[in-house]
Amino acid sequence: MRRLSSIGPRLFPIERLSNYVMQRVRARRGLTRLPYVLEYRNVFILPTAFGVGFGLMLVFMALGGLNFNNNMALLLVFLLATIAQLTTLLTYRNLAALQVEEIHAEPVFCGEPAAFHVYLRNPEERARFAIQAANPRVADCRDLEGLAGDALTVHQATAHRGWQPLAPFRLETRFPLGLFRAWAWLFPTARCLVYPAPDPNPPPLPTTGEGHGGQTRRQEGEQIFGLRAYRLGDPLRRVAWRASARHEQLLTREMEHPHRDACELSWGRLEGRSVEQRIAVLAAWVLRAEQRRLAYSLDLPGVHVPLGTGDNQRARCLRHLALYGL
Repeated sequence: MRRLSSIGPRLFPIERLSNYVMQRVRARRGLTRLPYVLEYRNVFILPTAFGVGFGLMLVFMALGGLNFNNNMALLLVFLLATIAQLTTLLTYRNLAALQVEEIHAEPVFCGEPAAFHVYLRNPEERARFAIQAANPRVADCRDLEGLAGDALTVHQATAHRGWQPLAPFRLETRFPLGLFRAWAWLFPTARCLVYPAPDPNPPPLPTTGEGHGGQTRRQEGEQIFGLRAYRLGDPLRRVAWRASARHEQLLTREMEHPHRDACELSWGRLEGRSVEQRIAVLAAWVLRAEQRRLAYSLDLPGVHVPLGTGDNQRARCLRHLALYGL
């Protein structure tokens, strides 16, 4: 079985041939600059495995019709062959002239698949059907209405932190009958930021013991601090109607966040660990502090992120950790 598995790729080097063609196309066209239009000379078309089998069936039907002098069988062969030939034009036009507007990917953690969203636009009034993205296998499929757009998602595995570029992929279609496949190679410059994988068992959070007071702003978990006189611009939902009726004065609830400990996430606290282990622990600390809604700062060699909290603080810290030393 092992010998047969090793002989197979030599007898049918489809993957090697595909990689060779892709490299030749890339060397000739270079990187894909967005927005990009799939021009006619950039679209290739060949029969699918189903199309090859369909063609062989027509050949045997023609031989049988000639052998038995059956005109009806020959007429059916010519009719089916004509239909198959016409589908080549439909398949080709279904992909040609499409526009690739943008490719975007949200940051992910190392080990999670990066999802690249490829935004397509159909510049013509006729609809496009079964547009697929393949990297290298078919990943997503969409129908595009006339003068409309949609997004295809291309997933790619991640193995290390930092910037990960999107590998070359194909836009292809087999509409309408699956007899032919038209495709176009894309060599994008898009990339995805890969955060470091957090340590599954990090040490406890290093809290400073210093209270970090909240501000009077609306947020989940807000607590009532007291009442004050109504000011122009205060939201009506903050008005204490019962207390206002008792005091015969319009009063507003004053809110604050509970006092919490602040966290100083410092590189120097993790002596004795390797660089990647320190980064993994710091990433876990950032997520844990954010989950507990604690204010935290981050200190790396040459990098200091001041005290803060929220999505922006989380993204900023994880970005520095992902790109540190690269």
